[in-house]
Amino acid sequence: MTDTTNAASTPPNKLTKRYLDMVGSSLGGKYAVTVHQTKEGLWTIAVKFEGKDHAHAIETARGDMKVWRNIISAISFVQENCKFASDVFVEVGDWKLCRLNEL
Repeated sequence: MTDTTNAASTPPNKLTKRYLDMVGSSLGGKYAVTVHQTKEGLWTIAVKFEGKDHAHAIETARGDMKVWRNIISAISFVQENCKFASDVFVEVGDWKLCRLNEL
């Protein structure tokens, strides 16, 4: 059995979908998500926890960086798995788009 008492306060070295599911709601929206395009034209997602210096890329269970071939799939992943994020950004070239919480 895994001890998760400090899971929300100590982000892991490897951020998998399973870990994101486990701590997402317990963080109370104290994290930001960025979807951005790689040089190869693939899309990645990074999560930055409040009070931490760097962002963590979403990884597969094997430890490889998770990539999406199209932006719609990456955004759908964020919509399904990062519902409690305080900020969501999509970087397309020089543009940085963001989700508005209220209109």
